[in-house]
Amino acid sequence: FMGVITLVESSAVGAIGALVCAALNKKLNWNIIDESMEDCLHTTTMVMWILSAAFFFSAVFDAIGAVKGVEALLNLAGGNKWITLILMQISFIFLGMVLDDTAMLVIVAPVYIPIAVKLGFDIRWFGVLYVLNCQMAFITPPFGYNLFLMKGIAPKEITTEIIYKSVTPFVLLQLLALALVMIFPQIAMYIPSLRFGV
Repeated sequence: FMGVITLVESSAVGAIGALVCAALNKKLNWNIIDESMEDCLHTTTMVMWILSAAFFFSAVFDAIGAVKGVEALLNLAGGNKWITLILMQISFIFLGMVLDDTAMLVIVAPVYIPIAVKLGFDIRWFGVLYVLNCQMAFITPPFGYNLFLMKGIAPKEITTEIIYKSVTPFVLLQLLALALVMIFPQIAMYIPSLRFGV
């Protein structure tokens, strides 16, 4: 957040910090390193397969005319800017269940951003709404990345069904946060307006 290192670099710094802490506590040995590397490899491989599947799925999703379907959905608003905005968020929620955030952005951004600007919405605020939807997408079945990560590190007795059910209150909280930011844009824009004058 201070601009010293990137997000990816911070993960490496965190790993080094964990090694240093283990060494200071005299718990660092080859067995621990070997076990940690094996667990990391399993999780990373799982994520790579998920990303590969997401790439192919998004390509198929786009090829079958997803953009036209999105445009048809927005036509239901009848020109009302707020209904249009709500329909956009609903489409983000459903797309987030089956697509990763990048694929979702590539599919709908060329359609949604010009519409949002034309309707007079602050594009920065609209971006915050998209980020909130992405956060929700990471924990919504059946394709939430975080759900698969949780399954990868959870004990064997924790089933996928249990994980799916456990995220319900968090999804509801995300929906509440999304609604509040839609109704009160200054929740998201107040601090940036102080810092950057937006």
